[in-house]
Amino acid sequence: MPSAVEFQRLADELRQVENAIIQAASDGDQELVLLAVGALSSAASRPAWWAREASEAEAASVMAAVIEKAQQIW
Repeated sequence: MPSAVEFQRLADELRQVENAIIQAASDGDQELVLLAVGALSSAASRPAWWAREASEAEAASVMAAVIEKAQQIW
């Protein structure tokens, strides 16, 4: 699970992307807007990745417990 520091870094990164989009839009810089949107997409996918990692770790832990229990029975 991500730490509070990692969540804060993500929040800071999203604020920077927000500022870049606002600046690019006001300057009419379409290339910068596209770069900022790409950065936004990358940052926005991070929590989903963290959730999948946590889910996989939990599933692995449950499976390890089941295997251990089965080995004790046999």
